[in-house]
Amino acid sequence: MNKKTSITFLAILGFALVGYADWGDQAFNQRMIDNFMAKYPNIHVSLRQDITGSGATFTGNLITAAQAGLLPDVFATDNVPTVVNAGLTLDVADLWNADADAAMVYPNIAATAVYNGKRYAVPSFQFLKGIMLNMSIFEKANLSTVEGKYRIDNDGYPVKDWTFSEFVEIAKAIKNFDLVNTENLVVGLDTWYGSPDFQQVWPMMNNASVQYDTWDGTGFHYTSDDWVYAMQQKVALQQLTDGTTTNFTAEQLADNPILNNYLIQTGVGAMDIEGSWQFWVIKDVKENLDQNIGFWPYPQGSAGLFPPTILDYQAVSSQTMYPQEAFLLAKWMTFGADGWDSRLDLLEADHQQAIDEGKVPLYLDRFPIADYPGVWDRVRGLVEGIVGIDEIFDRIQYAKPDLDKWLPGYKDFWAWVNDPENPYNWTNLVTAGPTAVATYAVEWQAKADQLVSEQMAALGADVS
Repeated sequence: MNKKTSITFLAILGFALVGYADWGDQAFNQRMIDNFMAKYPNIHVSLRQDITGSGATFTGNLITAAQAGLLPDVFATDNVPTVVNAGLTLDVADLWNADADAAMVYPNIAATAVYNGKRYAVPSFQFLKGIMLNMSIFEKANLSTVEGKYRIDNDGYPVKDWTFSEFVEIAKAIKNFDLVNTENLVVGLDTWYGSPDFQQVWPMMNNASVQYDTWDGTGFHYTSDDWVYAMQQKVALQQLTDGTTTNFTAEQLADNPILNNYLIQTGVGAMDIEGSWQFWVIKDVKENLDQNIGFWPYPQGSAGLFPPTILDYQAVSSQTMYPQEAFLLAKWMTFGADGWDSRLDLLEADHQQAIDEGKVPLYLDRFPIADYPGVWDRVRGLVEGIVGIDEIFDRIQYAKPDLDKWLPGYKDFWAWVNDPENPYNWTNLVTAGPTAVATYAVEWQAKADQLVSEQMAALGADVS
């Protein structure tokens, strides 16, 4: 019996047949799916590995599959508005609103990916944004508290309730830009995809009423004092080429190949604004350099610590014949309590096997979006040894998620910011310097508000 015949036979027997696709670890996906089918024997799930690539490439391949009528019933996406506009997604608002687990999702996260009352995707995991910190470099540097600049604890590390200004001052103090004796080289701070992310995170730490990048649910606040100050600090750092950050001149890069590497991984970077999906680096550095990397909370502001997190999403196909079963599968693979129990069972077994074999286990790199009883205690066991992460977990209910994958128009706004034809682009701002920030803020806010409001109004709106 071939595969097509066997699937048809299953359908005749009353099975719901659903397909699943994401760009993650396919072997682990299959183990999760096997556990799902054991719990729900009336649902047969096929793991679709024909949708290749990751991120935007994966989403593009989903659109191609949909055009051929071959869209998986449940799938991940790097950008929810893209798949909504392509007609790939089912509105699951009724299923979500009736679901007991969904009711436990943290409010800041539950509010995302809802357009004109329609929910076209479910948030899956939250990745932590924090500061990878090479503890071995700090131990060697032997910094101590400098009154009015920064605080250092008794072990020689930055305090974990550090502020924005302390963070910047420590980056300057820890650096040792010795390009002659490169064995002594220390670069202070690796940045977020090429430049500091200060203006997206600092304001939300000073103002409990705004979210990531000053978004308040209807618009942005780039002309606020908090945003202007954060961007001024970002621009000032971006102008430095003295080893405070990983912004180097072409000559420095050409003459010093050591600077072309991922510096937190090669033991040269003291700090790195990073996402938890890079936790493999902590294991790699320990095994290959015998150095210790911690994950410090992102510096906080006057309102306290609101951990910045990065969200992923999955959607139910508009082509599915089994919407309830597909939602159940999406829930199992993402936010649901039973799914997390299954995931943790598998991960704890893998963790123990690595220990039994004398290996450093892989750390959990993605985290629940709800506070299910007992789940977070088990999660902590899978990141044991990462110094600093407990302080993030202690505030996880107050996390403020990013906008990148779900807010319509936001991707287009950043394309505008980086457009060389735009007179108010990022490169021109860096050239103009911190004094130009207030002028640029007016233009950036107007453009962001325009693009987001226009696309938000259209997304999910009835067109009858």
